[in-house]
Amino acid sequence: MAETFKFLPLVLCSFLLSSCVSKEERARLYEEAVCSAQKVAVEQFVSALPRSVQVSQLFLVNIEGNRVFIPVEKVSSLYENADLSEPLLPGGCLFFSYNVADSKEKVSFFIDSINACYAKNANPPPFIAVDQEGGYVNRLRGITDSFPSEKFIAENLDESAAKDLYEKQSLQMAELGFNMNLAPVVEPETPENACFLDTRSFGSQEKVLAYAPLEINAFENRNIISVLKHFPGNSNTDPHTGLPEISVTKKQLEEEILAPFKKLLPLSSAVLMSHARIRPKDFSIEGLDSSVPACLSSFWVNRVLRQEWGYEGLVLSDDIFMGALADNGFSEEMAAVLAIEAGVNIIMLSEKRFAPVAKILLKKAEESAEFAEKVKESVCRVIEAKIKKGLLELRRIDLDENGKSLKIPRFEVLALE
Repeated sequence: MAETFKFLPLVLCSFLLSSCVSKEERARLYEEAVCSAQKVAVEQFVSALPRSVQVSQLFLVNIEGNRVFIPVEKVSSLYENADLSEPLLPGGCLFFSYNVADSKEKVSFFIDSINACYAKNANPPPFIAVDQEGGYVNRLRGITDSFPSEKFIAENLDESAAKDLYEKQSLQMAELGFNMNLAPVVEPETPENACFLDTRSFGSQEKVLAYAPLEINAFENRNIISVLKHFPGNSNTDPHTGLPEISVTKKQLEEEILAPFKKLLPLSSAVLMSHARIRPKDFSIEGLDSSVPACLSSFWVNRVLRQEWGYEGLVLSDDIFMGALADNGFSEEMAAVLAIEAGVNIIMLSEKRFAPVAKILLKKAEESAEFAEKVKESVCRVIEAKIKKGLLELRRIDLDENGKSLKIPRFEVLALE
C-alpha cells in the first residue's frame, strides 16, 4: 500500500494532463517548455565561451580607424599566461564620426572587416552601433539621406512622411551593416531639460508618443536594435560635465517622466540609462537612493524596469567614462561593478580600451558567486538579443540521435557563416 500511495500523485498528475487540461493549457505548457529549452541552449553556449569572451560581451566600446579593423587589445591584458597574439574583442563596436569613411562602400568594407575579424577569432558577432538620432547628432551625415532632428520632424512632417523617412534611413543603415542605433530620444521636452536636449526631443509627450513608435518600428523591423534614451530622464546639466539632478513631484515623475518610457519600451530591444539622479520633492520612494545615478541604480534597473514593468530587453549604461561620474565619487572601475550589480547588461565606453575594467569585473566574479551570476545573466541577455536580431542562429532539433521525434525540441546556438 505504501508504494501505491507513493506513486499516486504521479498517476493523478498524468491523468490531469491527459484528460482534464484544456487544449489551450497544453499549448501554453508546451510553449513554456520550448522557451525553457531555448534558454538552456543559450546558457550552454555562454558557458562554453572562454571567460575573456564572456566578459567582453558586456562592453560597447569605441574602435580604431575607418578602413580595416585592427583590434587594439589582447587577451593577455586579462591573463598573464594568455596567448599574446589573441585579440580581446568587445561585444559591441561603437562608431563615432571619425570611424565613418567618406563613402558607403568604404563604410561597408570596414564593417565587413570587423565581422571577419570576429569570425576568425571565434567570437560572437558584435553589435555594430552608432548614434544616428538625426539633426546635429548624425554620425552618418553625407553617407545616408538627409536625417533631420526629432524636433524638426515632429514640427514639419506628418506621421506618414515621418514613417517613410525612418524606413529609408533604417534601410540605408542596414545595407551598410549597422545593427544597433543609439536612438531615439524619447524624453518629452520640459523647461527642466530643454536647454540640454535642444532639438533632440520630439517635444511634448503627445509628440513623443506619436512619432517615436514610427522610428522604433522602422529600425526594429530591419533587425536594427533601437536604444531608447535616456531613462529615466535628464535635466539641463550636461552629464559630460556634471550629474543631472531631477527634482520632481510624484505626479511629474509618474505622468511626465516615466509614462513615455513605460508605453514605448515594449516596442524596443534596448534602453539606455542616464546619469541622472532623481530627487522626489513631496514624497518618498522606498528603496531609492537619490545619491546614485540611474545607470548604477538597482532601483531603476532591476526594480522598475525588470520587476515592475517586466521589461525583457537589453539595458545599457550611458558612457561610464564621462567625467561627471568620476568627479562625483564613481570611478570607471567602481561604476562598472555597480552597473552590473544593478542589472545593466552592456557598459558603454567612449574609450577604445576596456581590458582594465573587464579585469575588475572578472576579479569581482571570482570573489562573489552572486556577482558571477549577474555577469552570466547579462551575457545570456546579450546573446539572446544577438539571436533575435539574426547575428547568431538558434537551431531547433526535433529528432534525437536515433531519428525519433522529441516530445520537446532541443536547441543549439550557432554562429552564422
